[in-house]
Amino acid sequence: MLQDEDMLDAVDVKIDYLMSGSSLAEHGYNLIDVNRYELCAQNTVEQSEWWPFTACMYSMQACLSYNTTEEADAAGQSCSNAESGADDDVAIAGLDSVSDSCECTVEGVASECASEYITSSTFETLKECVNSDEGVEYADKSKKIAEAANSGSPLWIKVDNITMYDSVNEADTIESWAQTVFSSACNRIEYLGGTKPKSCDTVTANSISKA
Repeated sequence: MLQDEDMLDAVDVKIDYLMSGSSLAEHGYNLIDVNRYELCAQNTVEQSEWWPFTACMYSMQACLSYNTTEEADAAGQSCSNAESGADDDVAIAGLDSVSDSCECTVEGVASECASEYITSSTFETLKECVNSDEGVEYADKSKKIAEAANSGSPLWIKVDNITMYDSVNEADTIESWAQTVFSSACNRIEYLGGTKPKSCDTVTANSISKA
């Protein structure tokens, strides 16, 4: 949905991160830096840059467990393999073009995605934010918002404060869920008097590419 420029221009997107003990236990402590990279981007550049940057990082999340290329190599992991969705729980491929120089690490993926989508700042500035008091503050504020939003449990998305629930059988229902989110956003834009993006005409034609 948000890969369509007219749709991204028509909505205000905000992401908050729980960073709970259970999240850290599941994803590892690299999650702290991953969330800070995405929050620093969200708070310092325009939505047209930070959203595709964040989506790009999600698409290569299989690389985000590694801090060195040696670790990734030992696991047989690469940016292109991560982008393909082969190791994703629901086998969803990303939409980004991955360069041959992409390093399958937290920093490598952040650098790759920043170079592709962030034009008003630099990866170096983003990295400074991640390791600064500012980055810690962004994370703390986001964590408090996320904890208050759904009694501390993970929540995928709200469209104008209406929760879009997915089935527990995520792999089988994610495509229909995504189309429901898309159509709900389109309907809400129109209801509130906005101009319905042209992309809304393709809701049912949109599909999730699985590996």
